[in-house]
Amino acid sequence: MKLESKRWLILSMGILANMCMGAAYASSVFAKPLLVTLGLMKTSPSGPVPDMVQWALAFSVNLACLPLGMLLSGRIADIKSPRAVVVGGGILFGLGMLLTGYASSFIWVLFFFGVVMGIGSGAAYGAIVSTSVRWFPDMRGLASGLSVGALGCGTLIIAPIAQQLMAGAPDGQTPVLWAFKVLGAVFIVVIVFASFFMVTPPAGYKPAGWIPKQGAPGSAAAKDYTWRQLFGRLEFWVLYAMYACGTFSGLMIISQASPIAQKMTHLSPSEAVGIVSLMGLANAVGRVFWGFVSDKAGRLNALFVMFIITGVTMFFLPQLAMQKNTLLIGALFVGACYGGYLGIFPSVTADYFGTKNLALNYAVIFSAFSIAAIAGPRVASKIVLATDSYAKAFMVAGAVCVAGAILTVCAAWLARRAKLNG
Repeated sequence: MKLESKRWLILSMGILANMCMGAAYASSVFAKPLLVTLGLMKTSPSGPVPDMVQWALAFSVNLACLPLGMLLSGRIADIKSPRAVVVGGGILFGLGMLLTGYASSFIWVLFFFGVVMGIGSGAAYGAIVSTSVRWFPDMRGLASGLSVGALGCGTLIIAPIAQQLMAGAPDGQTPVLWAFKVLGAVFIVVIVFASFFMVTPPAGYKPAGWIPKQGAPGSAAAKDYTWRQLFGRLEFWVLYAMYACGTFSGLMIISQASPIAQKMTHLSPSEAVGIVSLMGLANAVGRVFWGFVSDKAGRLNALFVMFIITGVTMFFLPQLAMQKNTLLIGALFVGACYGGYLGIFPSVTADYFGTKNLALNYAVIFSAFSIAAIAGPRVASKIVLATDSYAKAFMVAGAVCVAGAILTVCAAWLARRAKLNG
């Protein structure tokens, strides 16, 4: 097979595997039925309700373990082959979901759904994304956007499937646990199949007719840095903080999407699933769209616009959430920009720090995602517990976006200074 055709096949298989791992983003569909099944309830003025603080913890642990999986496997993917990493990660991810279906206490949910699924997803995801970016040096933003956008697309597909599995569970099976078992088994098969196509390009690979740019940080021909060298560079720390700020709002809303829709807009659980699914679609489209935009307009320009859009949306979300249609619009904006951050940053890492050690370098930068994964859902759940309202949580998220926009301006100044000095 010609390399030009092969790289598109590899990208397609990576998309297929990442669609399965979008199950984590559809997890708010499982939240209330799982909490009820395990008896995790709290007292409210209207009576006992599921304790969403507990679910926020499980969701945060899952996402916080993604960088751990990437760090543990990044060196293997860079030095040897991403295939073994994707096989191992896919098995861990699917097994974690399957075994969550046997959980009898919340501690097992934290371990299987949080730790095992999170580490497995991080390992496979990191290897898939870095491999895609390596095969497309001419279209890094688009390739990484398509690859990571599959997670959002997976949310769109998996959320309604999970709802149907719960509704059609066999007699004697707890609906939510049955859904975990079925999805986990299917994901193992699909991800392992896709992994056999994951190989790195030949050394020095360049697509036909493509001439790489020469330049300083932010160009397509950046110097290759090791992960240890990153910590001594100011632009790394600015980009790291930007990543945490960018994903904070999206993770807050994704983790609470169904409860927000039910609490603030008074939607039924089935209507709330629609919000979750469409936000997943926006997440997927945003990763591809903003990746494409960043190839044309520049990574930092795209990121600055995304911070502004997300910040304005979060500041107005208390009003937008009062009606179904306006809540949907707000969720779509937040979801699209959240996807954009995840779609662009693998390319940002390659632009600034080279592709030789990309899997491990991106894993280091991606650890900023852990901060947002812990902080976003926890801030929302704690504020709601204290005030019985999401409004203040939305204001905090808006302020974080303002900080992200300021950091983007700083990153642009550092890039200009590097070019002048280069």
